[in-house]
Amino acid sequence: MSASEDTSGGRRLTFQAHEELRPVQVEMISESIAALEQRGAIVAAAPTGVGKTAAALSAALEISRRPGDERTIMFMTGRQSQHRIVVETVREINLRLPAGQPPVTLIDMIGQSGMCIQPFANEHPTLFTSLCSEARAEAKCQPFLASTKAIGNLALTRPLHVQELVKMSRDFEENGQSTPVCPWKVGRELARHVDIIVCDYNHLFNESVRAASLGGMQLELDDLILIIDEAHNLPDRIRNGLELKLTPDMVRNATFEVDEYLQTMESAFGETDDEVVATIRWAHEVVTRLRPTMRAWFRKLGVEVAAKGGGKRNSSPEMKQRRVTMEEFHNLMNQAFDARVHDKSQTTLAVSASDEVDPASPPSGGREPNGEVTTATPSVEIQSAGSPPPELRLRRLAEVLQGVEIARDADEIQDLAAHRLGSIIAAVEQFGHTTALALVFEDNSANGVITSHLLDPSLVSGPIFSKVAGSILMSGTLYPPELYSRILGLAKNTALRSFSSPFMHDRRPVAIASDVNGTHRQKSEAMTAKIQSHIAGMVNSCSGHVAVFAPSYARIAEYVAGHNWGDIKVVLEERTWGKQRTDRLLDDLEDARRRGKRLLLAGVFAGKLAEGIDYRNNILDAVVCIGIPMAPPSVEGNALRDYFDDKFGRGKGMRWAMTQPPMNAVLQAMGRPIRSVEDRAFILLLDERHQRGNYKACLPDNLSPIITHDGATTQMIAKRFFAKTKPAE
Repeated sequence: MSASEDTSGGRRLTFQAHEELRPVQVEMISESIAALEQRGAIVAAAPTGVGKTAAALSAALEISRRPGDERTIMFMTGRQSQHRIVVETVREINLRLPAGQPPVTLIDMIGQSGMCIQPFANEHPTLFTSLCSEARAEAKCQPFLASTKAIGNLALTRPLHVQELVKMSRDFEENGQSTPVCPWKVGRELARHVDIIVCDYNHLFNESVRAASLGGMQLELDDLILIIDEAHNLPDRIRNGLELKLTPDMVRNATFEVDEYLQTMESAFGETDDEVVATIRWAHEVVTRLRPTMRAWFRKLGVEVAAKGGGKRNSSPEMKQRRVTMEEFHNLMNQAFDARVHDKSQTTLAVSASDEVDPASPPSGGREPNGEVTTATPSVEIQSAGSPPPELRLRRLAEVLQGVEIARDADEIQDLAAHRLGSIIAAVEQFGHTTALALVFEDNSANGVITSHLLDPSLVSGPIFSKVAGSILMSGTLYPPELYSRILGLAKNTALRSFSSPFMHDRRPVAIASDVNGTHRQKSEAMTAKIQSHIAGMVNSCSGHVAVFAPSYARIAEYVAGHNWGDIKVVLEERTWGKQRTDRLLDDLEDARRRGKRLLLAGVFAGKLAEGIDYRNNILDAVVCIGIPMAPPSVEGNALRDYFDDKFGRGKGMRWAMTQPPMNAVLQAMGRPIRSVEDRAFILLLDERHQRGNYKACLPDNLSPIITHDGATTQMIAKRFFAKTKPAE
C-alpha cells in the first residue's frame, strides 16, 4: 500500500517508512490507531521481519501529530541496537512526508555516563554519579554550563543516533571556538520539543528514576504515547529493579554511616532539637539497635536452613533458601523502633545471667561474635524527639537512610550501605502490605542474605499505563498476549493480537529433534553424542554461519567447546562480554563471510548473543536451540507460581510463571536469523519436549514444525531447504 492510499478503516496515512506496506503492517497500524484513539493499549505479538517498528511509529505519529491534541511518543527499548533502527526508520519516514508536513523530530538518549564527554565518563557507575553531581553542583563542568540553544537547533534538523549527538556535542564550535556541550543536557532540554524520545525502560518503570527523568524533561505521564519494544522483557526489568539485598554487614556499615552523617549535621546545626537533626538522631538509634538483633536473626535463619539439608555441598538452590514472612520482618523492625537505646555511645549492654536469652531469638536479643550479649528492652511506645508516629516509622527511616551523605575522597565510590538498606525498607513499606513482595533468605556460606522479589510487576506498571495517553507493547515473543496484558496491569479492554508472518514457514522452517531431551536427568554421554550429531548435521548442510544456544555456559562448554566441527571456527560467548565485544562480533561475521570463512557461535539463552545483537544482512544461516532454560526450583519461583495461581486462576502459575518465560527465551533465540522479509534460515530445536504438553502450548499456534529423528535426518532436511531456498541477492 502506498502513502497516498487508505488503510483499512478509511484512514489515510501520513507517516510511512516504506513505499509499499505489507498487509500485516496495514493490519497492525490500523489496530494500533484504533487503540490509541481510545487512549488504550495494544499488546502485539509480531514476528521479527514483519516491520513492527515502522508500523508502531506510523500509528503513534498519526495520533500524536493531531492538531490541538499533540503528544510526545516515548519509544522504550532495552537494546541499544534498536535505538539505531528507530532513528533510521524515522529518517525513512521523513523522506516520504507529504509536502508541507514538518519533519518528525527525535532525541535519542541512553544512560548519563554513556552520553558524558568528560574524562570520568568510564568510571564505576556509582563513582561517575558522584563525580558528575559534584561537578554540576559546584559549576565545574563547562560542557554542562554551556548553552544548548545552538546545538539543540542543529539536533532538531535531522534525527540523530545518540553517538552522533555525543560526537556533535564534543566537537561543537561556536564563533570559531571549541565549545563542548553536555549531550545529556541537550537531550533532556529538547525532550519536550520533539515528536519522539528513544530511551530505556528505566525512565518510566524504575521509580527512583521516573520522577527525576520526567521532571528534567518537563513532561507528564498524560503527555506520552508509549511504544514498548521487546515488551516481553519489561516484567523482569521491573522485578529486577526491586530485587534488593539485606545482610547483617549492610546494617553494621549503615550504622557507621548514619553516625558520621549525624555528627556532620550536629556540627552544622548544633546539638539542638532541630526537627531534621532530631529525626536523624532517631534513625541513628534505630539502626544501632537493629544491628545486633539483625545479626542474631540471620544466625537463626541459617540454622533453620542447615537443618533441612541446605548446608550440604551439592544442595539445590531451594534447599538453601527459606521464605521470610512480612510479619517476621515487621516484628524485627518494631523491636528496633520500640526499644530505647539508653546510651548512644554504647551499643552493647551488659546483663545478668538471669536476663540472658537465646541469641537465636530476635525478640529477646542476640550475641555478637565477641561473646557479649545484647538485649532488647520490652516493647514500649516511645514518642521521643524525632520519632514519627508508628504508621510512618518505616517510611521515615527509609527516607533518612536514602538521604545519608558522608565525605569521601574524590576517587572513592559512594555506594553507601545506608542507601541500600533504605531501599529495601522502602520496598517493604510500599509493597509489604500485599502478597506481591516476597522476602527470601539464602545461606550463601557467609552470613546469609535476604533478597526482595516483586512478584507482581503490575503494581509498578499498572498505574503508569493507566495515566499515559496510549500504549503499544510489541515483541516477536509476546506470547500469549493475555499473559503480558494481565501481569503488567493493562486495562481489560486492551487489544490482544498475534500477527502472523507470511514468509516464516517457507523461509524459516523449524525442526524438532525427537531423540533429544535436554533435562538434567537425561544427561549422559549418549545424549551429548546425539546433540553433537544434530549440530554437525546442521553445520554440514549449510555454507554460512551457525549459532547455537543452550541454557548455561557449562552446557555450551560440554556440547560445543573442544569438539571437532571441521572447517568452521568456534566462537564462545563469555559472561564478561560487553557491548563493544558484541558489536565487534558482527564485524567478524561480515569479514568472515567476505573471506569465505564460517563461524559457529555458541551462547546462552537470554544472553548477549541470543538477544543483544541484531544479526543484519541474513548473516546467520541457521540457529540451533539446545534444551529449554527452565529455572531450577527455588523459593522465589514457588512464590511466583503460587501468586499467579491465586491471582489469575489455578494452573496459570505453572504455565505463566514457570514455563512460558523460558519458552519465550527459546523463541527469542529462534528469531535471531530472520531480520527482514528477504532473509532465510533453518531453525533446529534439540528437545523433544517442544512437541508436548505445556511446552507445545507455549509455541505460536501457526508453528508447523518438522520432526527429525537423528543427526543424519537433520542434515538431509536442512540440505534440501538450503538447496531450494536461496538468500536474497
